[in-house]
Amino acid sequence: RNSFLDKILSKKQSLTILSKKQSINNWLLTKGEAPVIIDTKKTQKSAANLRTLYFNKGYFNAITKINVLNDIKKATVTYNITKHKPFYIGDINYNIASKSVDSLLQKHKHTFPLRTGQQYNLNNFKKTVSKISYLLRNNGFYKFNEGLVSFREIDTLAKNHITPVKLVVENPKQIRGKDKAEEPLQKYTINNVNVHTDYSYTERNKKYNVSKTHHELTFFAHSKLKYRPKTIAKSIFIEPNTAYSDEKVELTRNHLRSLNNFKSIKINQQELPNNRLSTDIVLTPLKKYGIGVNTELVHSNIKQLGISGGFSFINRNLFKGAEIFKLSVQGSIFDTATNLSGDDRSEFNAHELGIDVSLEFPKFIFPFLTNILPRKTTPKTKITIGTSFQRNIGLDKQNLNGIINYKWKSSSKNSHVIELINLQFVNNLNPESYYTIYNSEFNQIRNIQPLVDPTFNLTAQNASSFIRNIANSFENTNPEEFTTLKNIENRENIITSNNIIPSFSYSFEHNSRRGLSDTKYNHFRIKASSSGNYNTFFLNERNGQKIFNDIPISQFVKLDVDFRKFWSNSPNNSLAFRTFVGIAVPTGKNKEIPFITSYFAGGSNDIRAWKTYELGPGRSNTGLEFNIGNLKLLTNLEYRFKILNSIHGALFVDAGNIWNLSNIATATEDEIFDSLESLEDVAVGTGFGVRYDFNFLVLRLDLAFKTYEPYLQTNNRWFSNYRLADSVLNIGINYPF
Repeated sequence: RNSFLDKILSKKQSLTILSKKQSINNWLLTKGEAPVIIDTKKTQKSAANLRTLYFNKGYFNAITKINVLNDIKKATVTYNITKHKPFYIGDINYNIASKSVDSLLQKHKHTFPLRTGQQYNLNNFKKTVSKISYLLRNNGFYKFNEGLVSFREIDTLAKNHITPVKLVVENPKQIRGKDKAEEPLQKYTINNVNVHTDYSYTERNKKYNVSKTHHELTFFAHSKLKYRPKTIAKSIFIEPNTAYSDEKVELTRNHLRSLNNFKSIKINQQELPNNRLSTDIVLTPLKKYGIGVNTELVHSNIKQLGISGGFSFINRNLFKGAEIFKLSVQGSIFDTATNLSGDDRSEFNAHELGIDVSLEFPKFIFPFLTNILPRKTTPKTKITIGTSFQRNIGLDKQNLNGIINYKWKSSSKNSHVIELINLQFVNNLNPESYYTIYNSEFNQIRNIQPLVDPTFNLTAQNASSFIRNIANSFENTNPEEFTTLKNIENRENIITSNNIIPSFSYSFEHNSRRGLSDTKYNHFRIKASSSGNYNTFFLNERNGQKIFNDIPISQFVKLDVDFRKFWSNSPNNSLAFRTFVGIAVPTGKNKEIPFITSYFAGGSNDIRAWKTYELGPGRSNTGLEFNIGNLKLLTNLEYRFKILNSIHGALFVDAGNIWNLSNIATATEDEIFDSLESLEDVAVGTGFGVRYDFNFLVLRLDLAFKTYEPYLQTNNRWFSNYRLADSVLNIGINYPF
């Protein structure tokens, strides 16, 4: 083979081919998984582990037998397990060395997971130890550790399969000379709390020259206090003359971390005579000023190829109260999937530029309500002002927005956000290009134009005036075409009109995830918002429509519900489910929802078999470039599995659509959701994906196929375009949900 390559190619070329082949083989050798050689010792160890597993669940007499069937090159190992009758918990006796510990545990023993009458299970013993540890270490018993708890007198041979349990809590042993002496467990009380506000490794040996006391807490600094003691004190829950508590220590650490002003937070305890503790909270501040720069390549269904970049400036502790000031500038240029200019030769024909300024306070800023919530809820107030310029999808726009929101956490899993005001001004910069961008609607006008005036020279620029000047007599002769033209005119007015959107919203979020490694959890979020209904009483009205400076005020109520559930039996396999329901109901004279707050379907995080804005509304097939609605239903089911090392795969089903409500002026019968029969308009897409895990992000490729298309004929909706030529490739960063 090598000689043949040398004859038809040069020696250098043939060596290059062989080198590449060798590199591919080496890659396969390093990335593949080696075959497992059968090992009798490992087989016996597996059998022992299985017996231990069932023993820990109460099957003390469980028997495991091994059966090995040998083939020429492979062997099959079968483990046969006979469980026999399980054992149950009998009387639980307590032997507690310390009287103060015994008094506390006797009050709470009814809350222990280990109880008489339940089947023996090692997990209940472990949970009981954790419960005891929680009780003691949060009630002053600073020196307690879980190693002091043991369970004795368990009878694994009891004839009635009921074993007694003796729960023992010992005193810690101290080494004194050559002997070990018991030291009774006693409660410890906090004597004093010292807060070191500007610790650094380089100045660790220098004395603190500044000190100040606030609410029995002493604050230290090398030169001057850069933080107001009152602010830091609100995040400290360890108080002098109170019993030591692990919970208060962790709560203090989490709250100080939530200020986003400190690089390191250490809480140390020093023992004093008479069972007293001196607490030192050592804070290492982040740099007051921070600058961030980011760049990235962008690809999506809307942005074919783009370059984006951003700059951010942060000023921490702006007013010495741990406030965070942030200035962000973000811009991008890109090619769009939908041509905006009508010139196919143009490249990087779209751009965006946004500027935001925000100021975050670690408390509520509101008259008379500053201390309405407990400190442990971590209340925050954020004020944001921003503007953005787009030459993107749809018409060119300028957005101005101002937001005041309040955040707090009622528990480790539940958080709340109130947007007292989210004021947006949407200014369309290029409304005269409507029919250039929405070419499909211009084609409809062009088809009807000969019926109105065959001699009229119709262009994208004069299409608007052409519709406005149609005589009323045309409705009598061509009612269907007249309705079509008026619907187009109404849709143009909706999309090209400038809007002021003054909204108020409340959102609740529940997330049971415990760290990044947790793959079994659920996530729930609900957001209710209202625009132009409560905060526009001082505005004028024109024809029943509230206006400000001749700009209409958007009036609607909106509700979004998002639920996600994740199941996993191993780190390499998981099942993910999501369902989303959203509805926006117009409440003003103009029975329409602004484009910017409407729903759309399709895209890499939605129904992946359709491109963004391509699907809907309902069973209509409008052919419009950007389809929107005010009702959305979405469901996703995805099975995720490991293929090889950092390469993962996925199989998914996406279902959903958008609709319009019956009170929308421009909605057609095919677009309206009016009964449960409208669920027949739910589109279904299926496909598979490949992901590469870089640890800090996941690169995702999903290939999706149109499985059920509601806009086709009834007997032709399933699998009509289920082929590679009609599939949609989605490129995304991180998982779709």
